[in-house]
Order: sequence, then structure tokens, then C-alpha cells
Amino acid sequence: MKVITRFAPSPTGYLHIGGVRTALFNYVFAKKHKGNFLVRIEDTDKERSKPEYIDAIMQGLDWLGLNSDQKPIKQSERFGVYKEEAFKLVKADKAYEDDGAIRLKINKDGSTLVKDLVYGDIEFPNKELDDLVILRSDESPTYHFCNVIDDNYQNVTHIIRGEDHLPNTPKQIQIVNALGYEGFEYVHLPLVLGEDRKRLSKRHAATDLMSYRQEGYLPEAVLNMLAKLGWSNTTEDIFDLKKLVEIFEVQDIQKAGAVFDIERLNFVNQAHIANMKIDSLKQELDSFNKKNGFCLDDHHDGEYLLELCKGSANNLSEISLFIKPFLLDFDDYNSEDFDKYLKNSEAVIDYFKNNLNKLETWTEESIEKVVEAAKNDLSLPMPKIGLPLRVALLGRAKSPQLNSTIFLIEKEKVIERLSKALEIITEH
Repeated sequence: MKVITRFAPSPTGYLHIGGVRTALFNYVFAKKHKGNFLVRIEDTDKERSKPEYIDAIMQGLDWLGLNSDQKPIKQSERFGVYKEEAFKLVKADKAYEDDGAIRLKINKDGSTLVKDLVYGDIEFPNKELDDLVILRSDESPTYHFCNVIDDNYQNVTHIIRGEDHLPNTPKQIQIVNALGYEGFEYVHLPLVLGEDRKRLSKRHAATDLMSYRQEGYLPEAVLNMLAKLGWSNTTEDIFDLKKLVEIFEVQDIQKAGAVFDIERLNFVNQAHIANMKIDSLKQELDSFNKKNGFCLDDHHDGEYLLELCKGSANNLSEISLFIKPFLLDFDDYNSEDFDKYLKNSEAVIDYFKNNLNKLETWTEESIEKVVEAAKNDLSLPMPKIGLPLRVALLGRAKSPQLNSTIFLIEKEKVIERLSKALEIITEH
């Protein structure tokens, strides 16, 4: 039997981070078993379904590399199929018309057994099930009905979805039986929760996938982070999609809800950034730099600058902002850093303005000699030298080692910024 899974989003909004986790587990399970991963657009809600949401969903999956092995189908194009199947059930006396709608007859005796590969066997008493509407009076199908029909049509073998769908499963099994289908294997995933252990929502963090792309999180990092939400069989924190396919097993999915932690995502993203080749990272960073008004190609040693700064922030957007003052003038000093380090450091700034200006070669080595001399000439420890200089040159106290920081700013710009700092110190 060829394993086939599907991700079936409703285009009534953008791709939710919880939905991405569902898509990922469907994709990984299929690839683990040399099967196919499908995408189906469940757009039966005519009022709320929008083409732009479909585009956003497909773009998001493409960005993540979770591509469908077949052309996605849309339920809105299959209404005739659902209507035909509903009336077949009426003709077979398995369903009946009610106020213009069609309801499936439910045998109230006994129970419906759901065999779930995560939660085990669960019995649902049939007496708790109502006769299900499968076709509304406007001839639009209900979610449960078209869902089952399409899963059968697409030869889906495993239904992998959020645990919140577990109560729907006995209803869908009733439809499966009425239609005479063989049925499916079920895998329900623990919910993705916020830090207060309530279902993840916008009050916890951004829930739209593409907002993370816009902030500069790497697709590999998003998938890595989401894989660890509700699944674990490895002590490895950092891995790519290929490795995940290799080590993934359904029995390692946990039952308890999994907490989405933005700090955890930051850690994983930093690790993936650190593992990138510098030319690839530079390419990924280009659009963020352009938005911030500069290009690394305009720097006298752009790749070295990036190498030293890539570990400075959580994402590409923050890295770009961190690099920006090395190329462009900054407007203001960080007020806390100014008061703490720069305000009373006139002697340090004046010393470096004069001695750096005398350098005939602008290298890390020549600058380091000035730094070493300053420690003796000024009788100051390194923090009393380095921190004021960083604030004067970049507007903040954080940067790479001091000689590299100075080297990575053009000499003329260094002298200009030190002169400006002296003026501002005098004014204070």
C-alpha cells in the first residue's frame, strides 16, 4: 500500500503556524514511507474563502519546501460530485431529505471505534451522534461529507491532523461506512499552545506564517522548531527537513499539548544562520538590507562584516539593522548607553580621534596597536575604552571586537563620528 497523506487548509485566512505544523507532519510521514504528500483546498465556505488566501497558503508551503506531489484540488470545483453522492445515499435509504437539506441516518445503537495511532482506541457512543447534515438546502456540502469523499477520491491512507478534530472522527467514520469506503488510518496531533498553555492565538505570538518570513526567520528554522512541538526522539536540537524524514516515527508523537516559544524559535534560527555559508546568508539578507537603505556590496569588506555580525541577532531583519550603522549614519545614540559609557569619556574619544587619524594603513593590525597603546597611555581597563568607542561609532555598546569594529567603518567616517561625539559630550 502506497502511503498518501494530505494537508487540507481552508482559505478563510492566512496560513496559521499550527496548520504549518500539521502540513509538516503529513509531509514527513509520507516521505518517510516513500509516499505522496497532497494539498487540497477546502474552499466550500463561499463567503469567507478568498483567492488571496489560497495564494498565500501555496506561497507559504512553497517557501517551506512542503510541495504537493500532485496538483492541488479545490472542493469548490467538485460540488456536483458531493451532490451526486448525497442523493445516492438517499436512494439507498442511508440518508433522507429534511427541510431541503439531506441528513445521514445514524444507527443509535452501539458505538463507533476510532483507532488512533497516537491516542489509541477510543469508543464514541452512537447515541450521542445526531443525524448528520451532509448537504445543505443550498446544495453546498458540509465539511465532514466532502472531506471523506475527497480523501477517498485522492486515495489518502493516513489522516494526520490536530487533536481538536478527534471528536469529528466518529461522524466521518459513519460517512465512510455509509459510502462503502475502506476507511483510513488516523493520527491526531497535540495542539500547539501559547505559553499560558491555551491554544495558540495572536495574543501569544504572530500566528501567520509569512510574518515570520518577513521578520527574517529561515524556513529551515521554522520547520525545525515546529517539528519539536509534540514530537521528540532525538537529543539533537538542530536538524533539517531531510534529517527529520530520516528520524521521524509516529510512535514518538506525544499526547500533551506543545508550547510554542518564540525564544526557542530564536535559538533555532540563530543556529541555522550560523550554519549557513556566508554567500548564501548574504543573498538571504539582501532584501532586508535594501529595505534599510544599503547594500553589503558597497562595503569595503562586506562578507567579513557579515561573518562577524551574523551571530548578533535573532533573525535576518535584526542582523540587517545591526549592520546598518557600519554603512549609514545613525540618528541617535542609545540613551542608556550614552549616559552609562560615553558622556564622561571625552579623553578616550579625543585620544582615538587623534591617533587613528595618524594611521597611514587602515587594518585591524594597525588599529589594534592604537588600542593597546591606549590602555597604557590612558591607564584604563579595556571596557572603559571599548564601550565608549562603540557608542561613539555605532550609537550603541554592542559590536564585534573593538579593532574589527573600527576597521569595518571607513576611516573618514570614524574620525567624523568621533568628532561629533566630542561635540555632543561638550554640550552635555
